[in-house]
Amino acid sequence: MASLRAAPAGLDHRAVESVLVETYSLAVELDDPAPTNVLAGKFSVPFAMASALVNGATGVDSFTMSNVTNPDILALAQRVTVVENPAMTALLPDKRPARIKVTLKSGDVFEASTETNRGDWSDPYPPHEIREKYLSLTTRLWREDVAIRIWDRVMDLGAAPSLDPFFAEMAHAPYTL
Repeated sequence: MASLRAAPAGLDHRAVESVLVETYSLAVELDDPAPTNVLAGKFSVPFAMASALVNGATGVDSFTMSNVTNPDILALAQRVTVVENPAMTALLPDKRPARIKVTLKSGDVFEASTETNRGDWSDPYPPHEIREKYLSLTTRLWREDVAIRIWDRVMDLGAAPSLDPFFAEMAHAPYTL
């Protein structure tokens, strides 16, 4: 979905008629189009596809209760179908492939595929994206300067003579709440 959203024309969720996700057996089990809480949303392929289209992203903010109850996301998730492709299942565990087909109300069709989940061992996130994700998660709790300081300490742990300063920083990090 990320490659389709990044295309020059992009995808407007209001123009989407349907989304077909063809994938391996274990992913097909994650097919709830109407999750009732944030955790269920994180484990729902239809919700994730719809949230990605409506929000234009798949970060932590796409999986909040306000998104789980967002009528635009839920309506689009109802139009996402997840089916098993036995040839894709046969590639487990080394690959976790998926192919999506987005059909617009105009009749135009966009397709994309991947061989594995982005961020795993065979397609790792680059360091700057890991840092961005860390900050998106930790700044929900800590001030950004504190989160950055702790990140820097984590990156220096291999050379640290003691872990005491790191643990002290973690224990006394002020909350933003």
